[in-house]
Amino acid sequence: MLLANSIRPLRSGRALLIAPGLLFLCVAFVLPIALLLSRSLFDPAFTLDHYRRLLSVPAYAQILVYSFQLAVATTALTVILGYPYAYVMTLASPAWRAFLTAVVLLPFWTNILVRCYSWMLILQTKGLLNTALMDWLGVSSQPLPLMYNSVGVAIGMVHYLLPPMVLILYSVMKSIDVGLVRAAEGLGASPARAFWRVFVPLSMPGLRAATVLIFILALGFFVTPALLGGRSDITVAMLIDAQFTEIVNWGFGSALAGVLLAITVFGLLLYYSLLGQRPARA
Repeated sequence: MLLANSIRPLRSGRALLIAPGLLFLCVAFVLPIALLLSRSLFDPAFTLDHYRRLLSVPAYAQILVYSFQLAVATTALTVILGYPYAYVMTLASPAWRAFLTAVVLLPFWTNILVRCYSWMLILQTKGLLNTALMDWLGVSSQPLPLMYNSVGVAIGMVHYLLPPMVLILYSVMKSIDVGLVRAAEGLGASPARAFWRVFVPLSMPGLRAATVLIFILALGFFVTPALLGGRSDITVAMLIDAQFTEIVNWGFGSALAGVLLAITVFGLLLYYSLLGQRPARA
């Protein structure tokens, strides 16, 4: 009885601490999202036509498919580049680890618009890369199409998403006992076999969680595809923006936003479920 009486003030104190933040989130996030989603069902009266239109028009399905393909390709490239980098960070000395961390954090200090315009200077027809390939190295006789297409969009998105991928993977890898890999090598396994059979399985929970989170971020990209993509490189986020600002069809734009939000919520639930997994013990 005494214990129960002492727990009640503690719980009430915690409730008071989270109340301001919870109230702010409800007013600034939940309420606007609810009002936005209501426009997809009540514009002007109750209707499901906006969702029927989304399912019946092939062009919208193609945009969804392209957005998924772009998100999958970007996520795969981010994993390929980020996993070795994070692994090297776990093995590096403190000085080198600090340097590698600074290189990863450097893009966070630069605005996304500045980064996109920088890539435009590098990738355009007379940009730095094509100038180097044609005039300096003589490798190519004509400029490579690196911008206003999916290639430029993927490069810009990978540049933006690589730091969070590396940081998530490193946060998991640094908790792995590297001595287990050395023990496997001492028992006769080659370094490559010890890495694939010991280290990689231990890092899989973090890799799965990072992959899901990066995929969610890539699926909702807007600025990079809008600046570096071409006319055919339209993503779901760009379509939503066009419905709200150009066509002024709030009902259909809200339906698109609702579908994207549902996919994002499902991905976040999957992310947290994968983040909580632990590798099975041998």
